Amino acid sequence: MHNFKPERKVITWSMTFRHGLIALVASVLFFLSPISTRALDLTVYTEPLPPLHYEEDGKVVGIATEIIEEIFRLAGYLPRVEIYPWKRSYHLVQKQKNQFIYTLNRTEKREPLFKWIGPFLTKKTYLYKLRGRADITLNNLEDAKKYVTAVVLGHSLTLRMEELGFEEHVNLVMTPDKSIQMKVFLNNRCDLITANNYTIHRALESVNLGMGDVEPALLISESGYYLGAHPDTDPDIVQRLQNGSDMLYQSEFSQKIIEKYMSR
Repeated sequence: MHNFKPERKVITWSMTFRHGLIALVASVLFFLSPISTRALDLTVYTEPLPPLHYEEDGKVVGIATEIIEEIFRLAGYLPRVEIYPWKRSYHLVQKQKNQFIYTLNRTEKREPLFKWIGPFLTKKTYLYKLRGRADITLNNLEDAKKYVTAVVLGHSLTLRMEELGFEEHVNLVMTPDKSIQMKVFLNNRCDLITANNYTIHRALESVNLGMGDVEPALLISESGYYLGAHPDTDPDIVQRLQNGSDMLYQSEFSQKIIEKYMSR
């Protein structure tokens, strides 16, 4: 009896380990197994916002685009990516299930409008001013009401500023996209612009400015970028995409994609 008990323990542990291993392998195979995309109409919408997502030679490319495409590939899907101004993309994604949008800031108002996948990127958002504007001093967002800020219509920060009492034609200039926002800034029609650590470089280049021409006036937030799914999207699709996002978040793959575009 004394010699038999250890043997039973070994057998029990071995069987548990084998069962656990089988379950793990089955789970991995389920996640990695290819899924027929022919019967699925998966569309992903975005906006022109280099270097995160923009059109080049008839194809949507960029940091976030390549990461999103890899997330879908890992999940076994091949979506159609379409690019429009932000307001239109935001409208289209809410029309029917199996529609997605990126890059999406997660806010309290947006929370019930989407199923959330991510975050797949982290970013820092600032208000920027021209270097040398010593007259502009900000301790918080409320201080920015004394100046004019150019913002992009429909962006989450724009909505937040409006909720805080910022007003168009008073201390906000509404622009349809990043390129127009930067032209407003270049032509001295505003004091401040909104941008993050990814978008500021290309935005400045579009109007022949560089990082030496501006400086952060205020750090607004440090948060994540998400992929949003229409709320009626199949939960299994959402879970597979979340698994893919978890695998890539702050991974070597994502870092290489960031370096690839930020070094251009």
